[in-house]
Amino acid sequence: MPEAQSPSTLQRDPTNSSKMLRSWLAVFLAAFVLFAATANRGAQWQDSGFHILRVVTGESVNPLGLALSHPLHHWLGQLIVAANLFEPCFAVTLISALAGAVAVANAFGCVLTLTRNLSASVLAAASLGLANTFWQMATVAETYTLAAALLSAECWCLVAYAVARQQRYLRLMCLFNGLGIANHMLASLTTPILAVVVLHAVWRKDIRIRHVAVGLALWVAGSTPYGCMVLTELIHSGDFGGTIHSALFGHAFADRVLNLSPSPRLLLISAGFVTLSFPNLLLPAAAYGIGRAARFGVSVLARRVLLAGLVIHVCFAARYNVVDQHMFFVPSYVLLSIFGGIGFADMLQRWRPNARRIGLTAAVVLLVLTPIVYAGVPATARKLDVLRSVARHKPYRDDYVYVFTPWSVVKRSADRMSREAVA
Repeated sequence: MPEAQSPSTLQRDPTNSSKMLRSWLAVFLAAFVLFAATANRGAQWQDSGFHILRVVTGESVNPLGLALSHPLHHWLGQLIVAANLFEPCFAVTLISALAGAVAVANAFGCVLTLTRNLSASVLAAASLGLANTFWQMATVAETYTLAAALLSAECWCLVAYAVARQQRYLRLMCLFNGLGIANHMLASLTTPILAVVVLHAVWRKDIRIRHVAVGLALWVAGSTPYGCMVLTELIHSGDFGGTIHSALFGHAFADRVLNLSPSPRLLLISAGFVTLSFPNLLLPAAAYGIGRAARFGVSVLARRVLLAGLVIHVCFAARYNVVDQHMFFVPSYVLLSIFGGIGFADMLQRWRPNARRIGLTAAVVLLVLTPIVYAGVPATARKLDVLRSVARHKPYRDDYVYVFTPWSVVKRSADRMSREAVA
């Protein structure tokens, strides 16, 4: 187990050491190779297919509303397609793989900054990267892993600020949150938390008002892709109320976004997906990490803000009554992995040698077995007929593989249907 660095070292350099950079790159490359190798290569169903279609046709505004337009993701898609290095469907999907790898590496960096424990950081990052829903979102054309990458960057900046109290980390935190909003309105859930952090820093006299102005300017700059889209829509339509409604909720989702009555059925399904995503020690380690964070030495600021972010994201997803509700738990997985890393670090530091050896062995073995578990889930679910009431029976599609298998390279039904329809 790596020795902890001295507090003075942490305060001088919480994130930018050469060892940290090399480790981050190694985790990033490992995750990217996994996601890119297992990514869907062709046309895709539903929102993923529509993201690709809008990129290749240049349709920047989603007909379902501004809130579903995701301009940062859309413009990144146009950029990578314009490079003409890959077939457009695969090119757009690679954004998800790239963003997913960044999120995994950022979670690693966040845990390492908090704990200075390499083993715990690797366990946390691997748990996130192998999480069923996260892995699946990293292998199709979706916006969730990009949201996770930017949220994990916010968290890392927060942790670095809590360690070093340097205002540059607050500036970066504001920038990443603005970019997050330019990608997906989910990022706005943590905006009030970041505002409280900044105001707390002013109250403590860690930063000055001019630093707040710089942070606000960076937040505005980061969210500019979305802000400009909203402003353009307002100028064209002249409907202020309608434009704001579209920007916050889309055209048909206000009732679900503002819903206060969770669906027990959807909650049960989402709980099943959360359990499926972590058939290892991450969830108990996260619960343990939440309870042990204070005694482990995590600062009050870091643990309260990370916990607040986790609670807000879980509460939002839990009462968002849509059929793909479980996908909205992806940001929560980032925060769970950070707390899981704290739990693993406490185990590796404080448990007796025999207990530590058993716990570490169990954690590694269960992570290795995780893909094997996923491989057997579709057949088991089919035998139990768990999708009986929700199966869509689309052409050539095995709904059990489509829903439960995270490696989307095997999902060719949408591409096959498209090609045969055109032929």
